Amino acid sequence: MGKLEKILVILVIGSLWGALELFGRDIMRAMGVPQKSALLFGLGIIILYASKKLVDFPGSVTIMAVIAGLFKMASSYFFPCQFSAVVINGIVFDITYLAFKDRLDASMVFRAIAAPVIVYVSYATFALFATYLLREGSWVERGWEGVVSYVRYDALTAALITIVTIHLGYSLARAVKPLAQPRTTRMPAMAFRVISVALVAVIWVAGQWFVN
Repeated sequence: MGKLEKILVILVIGSLWGALELFGRDIMRAMGVPQKSALLFGLGIIILYASKKLVDFPGSVTIMAVIAGLFKMASSYFFPCQFSAVVINGIVFDITYLAFKDRLDASMVFRAIAAPVIVYVSYATFALFATYLLREGSWVERGWEGVVSYVRYDALTAALITIVTIHLGYSLARAVKPLAQPRTTRMPAMAFRVISVALVAVIWVAGQWFVN
């Protein structure tokens, strides 16, 4: 897979992640589903893990997170802290995978241990950032107690979900890994580029249509 193809894959996956966050959150909100962020975190891990078998270089998931965060800005219920949350999730996953790639890929037990660690670090970092750096209204109002409550209760739910979904991400990663190998898809490079650009355009247009 060439550099241009990797860039396109990043754009596609980042857009898909953003669509999951945008559509998923708004649909679950309309349905009255509790713990929306926990469910979205767990589902997002599937995408992130699989992406590492297509474009595995330091910072790839962080770039996807920025794209996903920008996509979420189309939401009618968008708050700046939501962009921050997605980017923080991406950074934490990137660092974890970079540090423990071989162990994560080799051991189901290690993945089960790593999943809640990723969740708690992401949730704690975000809560502290939103409260003391971003100083988002509701977070500042709740202060330290809000941070503790968020990590204690919301992160627990996300951790339990992610312990399961991280293995689904690993399975999907194994399934898509051959696509990153030269000549595996037998698709002409130009066709791959056109399809990727078209898919990104469709996702973003759908996102704008969804919120209007």
